[in-house]
Amino acid sequence: MSPESPFTAPLAERGAEYRTVDLDGEVHYLDFGGDGTPFVLVHGLGGHSLNYMLIGPLLRDAGYHVYAPDLGGFGLTRAADRSPTVRSNAKLVRQFIETVVGAPALVAGNSMGGLICAMVASAHPDLVRGVVLLNPAMPAPRRHPGRQISSLRTLFTPAAVGMYSRARKRPITPEAEVDNAMRICFADYGSRDNDMFDVHVDMAKARRQFPDAMQALGIAARSMFQETISHGAVLGRYRAIRVPVLLIHGVQDRLVPVEAARWAKRANPRWMYEEWEATGHVPMIEHPDRTAKTIVGWVDSHIRPAA
Repeated sequence: MSPESPFTAPLAERGAEYRTVDLDGEVHYLDFGGDGTPFVLVHGLGGHSLNYMLIGPLLRDAGYHVYAPDLGGFGLTRAADRSPTVRSNAKLVRQFIETVVGAPALVAGNSMGGLICAMVASAHPDLVRGVVLLNPAMPAPRRHPGRQISSLRTLFTPAAVGMYSRARKRPITPEAEVDNAMRICFADYGSRDNDMFDVHVDMAKARRQFPDAMQALGIAARSMFQETISHGAVLGRYRAIRVPVLLIHGVQDRLVPVEAARWAKRANPRWMYEEWEATGHVPMIEHPDRTAKTIVGWVDSHIRPAA
């Protein structure tokens, strides 16, 4: 049975399927199909392409061709084939746009994925038409050093829940692993989508068959810390983006404090910024309809049609 098998039926119901491509190693990705401007959705630390299972069809139906890759060391893309560091995964996204998409794309990233999208957009503006940042990874403002340290530490918590429990040989089920992570990321856990939960459990089960999964997560976490510890470096990376940017941040985010997003907006006044109440770290999962509607409206008003 292929690693994609548990996901075939639930994805088919949404008009999506897993595909693979060789980008200096095998990369798995979701193709939601669609016509029009390509849109690449990038997940965060400990996440995977299925984080976009709810919003992907909404963007496709709004007129985009939607893709969501599993980054190196995450989802079904093995760390043996791709390094799990932030910079290596920024290279993966660049190669993905060049090879699979084949045209300049809109990109959206959550948490670490937001930082990766910023890296690609700032270094390769010819490949990116616009950037959507969904609770992106960034330090808190300098005037809140305690929050900065806290945000860097807790950013790794959802991904580490299952890793450390298994490493210490505590009996934790895939269901409990996903439940723990989602409780940290959601503002209102009672609003979770049950189909989304079940698919994430299937992914947790699949990844337990990968002996390199824990090591990859540790490497990615250390890389993430190195990329976000310097306030100036993060600011410079975001300021270097020359295409339009939409920043959405949940007020109840326990991982990246909303003060960080407010600081980023002040430092980048050209950005469009929306701050959402009753929203945690993953707005595209908590509020897929609102997130899709906001993105589509922003693209319509800020991104010029392709020539």
